[in-house]
Amino acid sequence: MRAPAPAGRRVTTWRRLVSRAYGREAMPALRGSASALDALRRLADDDLCAQELLEESVRRIDRVVPSDGFFVAATDPQTTLCIGPGLIRDLPPDQCKPTWDHEFLVPDDAFAFRHIARGPRAVAGLDDVPGGSPRWSAFAAATGFRDELRAAFSVGDGVYGIGQFDRLGDAPPFTGEERAWLERAAPVVARGLRRALRKGTPAETVGRGPGMLVVDTAGRILSATAEAEAWLDELDPWIGHRGLAHLPLSADTYAAAVRAAAAGRSDAPLPRARLCTRRGTWLVVHASLLVGTDDLAVMIEPAQAGDVAPLIVDAYALTQRELDVTRAIARGLGTGEIAPLLGLSPHTVRDHVKAIFEKVGVGSRGELVAKVFAEHYAPPKLHV
Repeated sequence: MRAPAPAGRRVTTWRRLVSRAYGREAMPALRGSASALDALRRLADDDLCAQELLEESVRRIDRVVPSDGFFVAATDPQTTLCIGPGLIRDLPPDQCKPTWDHEFLVPDDAFAFRHIARGPRAVAGLDDVPGGSPRWSAFAAATGFRDELRAAFSVGDGVYGIGQFDRLGDAPPFTGEERAWLERAAPVVARGLRRALRKGTPAETVGRGPGMLVVDTAGRILSATAEAEAWLDELDPWIGHRGLAHLPLSADTYAAAVRAAAAGRSDAPLPRARLCTRRGTWLVVHASLLVGTDDLAVMIEPAQAGDVAPLIVDAYALTQRELDVTRAIARGLGTGEIAPLLGLSPHTVRDHVKAIFEKVGVGSRGELVAKVFAEHYAPPKLHV
C-alpha cells in the first residue's frame, strides 16, 4: 500500500487534466460510467473474497468518481463495524482514531456512517448536513480536504461495507451526476460483499489459540501475547497503514464502540465483534475497560461456527422462513417434525428445502448443515 501523500501538496493526474480542459469549477461528463457499472455487476457475481472485491471495485469507482483520497471497508451487516477487509489511499493515518471516536461518541452527527446507513439514500454529501458535521470540520482543518462523499453499501437492512471519498481544496467539488452514479454503484458493491461472506476458514483448521492485548486511549498497544500479535498481523491491510504498534482499523472501530458503550453514548453495549483476516479466517474480539484505568483489555480468538453462522446464512439471502427451516434441519428434524413446529404443511416445508438447496448450492441436508453451520453450531430459538 502506498504511503499517504501530504494533504494539500499532491496534484493528481486526473485533476491536472480537468483543470486544463474545463477549469476548476466544473467536471467533465461522466465517462465510462455505464461500462464501469457493468464491470461492478460482474465483480459482484464472481467468487471473490471481500478484499479482492473491494480492490477491484474501487478501481472502477475511481475511474468515474475520482478522488484525492479514499477509504473503503467491509462491515458486519448486523453492527456496521469494520470486519477486516478494506483499502485506504492517501488519507492521513493520524485521522483514523479521531474519525472513529466521532463516529461513536458524537451521537447527533448526521454525516456518521451509522446515520447514512439508516437514511433514505446510500450516498451522502456535505450538503446533506446543513447543520455541519463536527467530524468533518476537524478532518478538513487537519488535512486540507474540502469535499467528501460517504457511502453505505447496503442490501435491505444489512450494511456490508462503507466508503469515504475526499477531494482537496483545489479540486472541483463532487457533482450531482457523480453522486447519482455512486448511489447506483453502492448496492452492487454491497451484493458482492454479501456474497463474499460465504468464504472463510473454519476455526478448527486455524491452529492458533486466543490472544490478549492491552490498548490505551490513543489506540496504542501497551502489551500483547504472542498469539495476539500473530492475529493482528493477519488483519491486513490496515497494519501496513498504521504499524503494528497500533490496532488495525477493524479492531480500532470496535474499541471505539466499546468506549462509547462504557460512556453510555451508544444504544447498547458491544461485548463481541467479528473480524476476518486476509486469509479469510473469522475471529471474535471482545473487550472491557480495566478497573481504575482508561485502558482496554482486548481478547482475540478464532470464531466458532456458531459465531459466524448468522453471517453465512445472510450471505445466501435466505428468507426468515427459510432460515427457520434451515435451523430445524441443523437440529436433525425431518419434514414431518418441522411442519407442525413452524405451522406449515409438509408440502410447503419441502418447497422451502428445495429453495434453500438451490440458494446454498447443495444436494442434501447433510451438505447444507456442513456448509452453513459446521460442527459448532448451537441452534438459536426458532421464530414460530
